[in-house]
Amino acid sequence: MSKKQKNKNKFIRNRFLFLSLILITSLGLLLSRSFYLQYIEKDYLNTEGEKRHIKLERIASNRGNIYDRRSTLLAVSTPIYNVVVDPKKFIESKIYSQQIQILSEILSMNVKGIDSAIKKRPNRRHLIIKKEITDNQIEQIRSNKWRNYLYLEKSYKRFNPSGEVTGQFLGFTDLNDRGQEGLEYMLNDYLVGTDGIKKVLKDRKQNVVRDLEFLQAAKDGNDIYTSIDLRIQFIAHRALSNGLKNSKAKAASAIVLDIRTGEILAMVNQPSADPNDRSSRQAKYFKNRVVTDQFEPGSTFKPLIVATGIENKIFSSQDTIDTTPFYIGKKLIGEDNRCSSQKVTPEKILVNSCNAGTARMSLQTESKLFSQMLNNLGIGRVTASGFPGEASGTLDGNYDRWRDIRRASLSYGYGVDVTLLQLASIYSVLANEGIKNHVSIERIEGEPVSERVLSEETAKKLLLMLEQVVENGVRRAKVNGYRIGGKTGTVQIYSSGYSNKSHNGIFVGIAPISEPRIVTAVIVNEPGGDQFYGGQVAAPIFSSITSASLRILGIAPDKVNN
Repeated sequence: MSKKQKNKNKFIRNRFLFLSLILITSLGLLLSRSFYLQYIEKDYLNTEGEKRHIKLERIASNRGNIYDRRSTLLAVSTPIYNVVVDPKKFIESKIYSQQIQILSEILSMNVKGIDSAIKKRPNRRHLIIKKEITDNQIEQIRSNKWRNYLYLEKSYKRFNPSGEVTGQFLGFTDLNDRGQEGLEYMLNDYLVGTDGIKKVLKDRKQNVVRDLEFLQAAKDGNDIYTSIDLRIQFIAHRALSNGLKNSKAKAASAIVLDIRTGEILAMVNQPSADPNDRSSRQAKYFKNRVVTDQFEPGSTFKPLIVATGIENKIFSSQDTIDTTPFYIGKKLIGEDNRCSSQKVTPEKILVNSCNAGTARMSLQTESKLFSQMLNNLGIGRVTASGFPGEASGTLDGNYDRWRDIRRASLSYGYGVDVTLLQLASIYSVLANEGIKNHVSIERIEGEPVSERVLSEETAKKLLLMLEQVVENGVRRAKVNGYRIGGKTGTVQIYSSGYSNKSHNGIFVGIAPISEPRIVTAVIVNEPGGDQFYGGQVAAPIFSSITSASLRILGIAPDKVNN
């Protein structure tokens, strides 16, 4: 073999050895890497794999609480858990039958029911199997090794501790905890919070392994402190319920107003509804008739024509007015002849509730002046309480068109519509020395917004007249130990004409006359028994509510004999 050939063979051998070495080394490195990845870096690989399950998750915010004026809780959102499945993944599971059996035992549900619910929606990715599960069920769900087709979903449920007592005032929320009726709806934007966002790491079963990053913090909704005193609210609710039963009426409403501030201390309706009972969540059950229903006020309007006349010096409190029944066209005014056809003072006209007397006073008064008085008192416009569905009442503001019959009928509360809230607000002016405070359903921390609409002198005269109405005319409205003033109203309900068979009984009162603090207004809609007058059906309810309210507020009795 030549030297040249030897060198060539040596080169080939060395090259082979070199390539073999590279191959062995590469194989060794590969095997080492495989071993390292399989055993040593297993946790690392798992972590890397989990990066595929980095998700954005909502951080639920809490809806604000609602309190009464004394910080008693009226409404709160409590956390609840729902059982949720992914039907598509669940059905494809090899242990589907076994798992729904376990699930049925935990949830105390029928297996066939669960199976049917899931299979009816095979393509759904989110199906609630059961809402509001118990703490024990939560623990059992969490302790079982479910795959990524079943999990717990956190939600919130609104709870009203006082139930139907505040039902129509507060209203209710939907399944998403958003206000649908009442105060919940009115102040929803203020109560609702802002959800947060966080980045989380989830395993293949969709369980959160850990929080990675908080992108946006959750901000809870604002709390609200209402003007309501739950103690008075409860008293009014109970008194109204008893009154409704006694009178066999279709419905009834009441409101208690703080004269000094314009704050609503109680606002109730019967029949009532419990917002915690989802089966009763129909609009008709949660209609707050204190602000939504308007009606003719009847004789409760008579003090207003008296106030107009005295304020504008058309007549004085000592003048006498002819109460003889008379005709306007074919309409006889004062046919009941309740004032015995005498000339009596305005006070006596109010005590005897004499239609002929107030009608003559109205005909002596310029329509413009009476219209201005009614407008200043808020007739024909909402009270600005802000309550949803609040009616404005009705009043023909074009006084130039008022004919004599309209002028007469307005004086005793026909041809005009008001809400019970408006009526209470009007009487609070008479009680507050002629100053009108803006009505509020929230607790007032500072000074109330107010304006003078009547002179102090006129207001004080009317206040004493209203006291005599109770003392000498409406004894059922009396409250033992206190001086009380007020006025009844008994109104025929209009429906294709006025009927003697259908009435509203009304009473609005002020207490105590010595130092007025509250106005309580009550309406009983369509009493079914023999008694239907305001003094018979509404006055006793007023007395019950007012008596308890004065004591709750710590108002000392007057030094009078009853």
